[in-house]
Amino acid sequence: MKTIKGINFKSYIAASLIAAYVMFQADKFLGGTIGLFGFFPGTKDWGWMITHHVDSIIFALPFVWLPLYNKLPGSGWLKGIIYGFLFWLIMDLIIGSIAGGLGASYFQNMGTPTFGVIISFILLHIIWGFVLGALYNPPESSEAAV
Repeated sequence: MKTIKGINFKSYIAASLIAAYVMFQADKFLGGTIGLFGFFPGTKDWGWMITHHVDSIIFALPFVWLPLYNKLPGSGWLKGIIYGFLFWLIMDLIIGSIAGGLGASYFQNMGTPTFGVIISFILLHIIWGFVLGALYNPPESSEAAV
């Protein structure tokens, strides 16, 4: 398994792309069943779909960075759940609130989230993190230095 600066690059790319797709499918499925979710435009907007997958690759990078990955407790799937929740907390809640308050139109257009929207976003990020963590195979310790 070839690593780049301690990251199993092939596993990282595959896991992040699959996690993005599963997150989209979970939103689509749950939006039609329990009434929450249904935020993603999906394949009706291919530009959005590509952006969502690229974002997943970018936002998964801190997770696969060995110093952070090794600090998260548990096995891969649990590490992913914790990371997904922390990612939501930091990006959506904290940075989103600050950026919206400073005039970032993307965050301002989201409006005031309801309890259902907040729960939906938390669960979607936990699903994303779970899949990411379950699929990512970190390098063996002897390969991490490559």
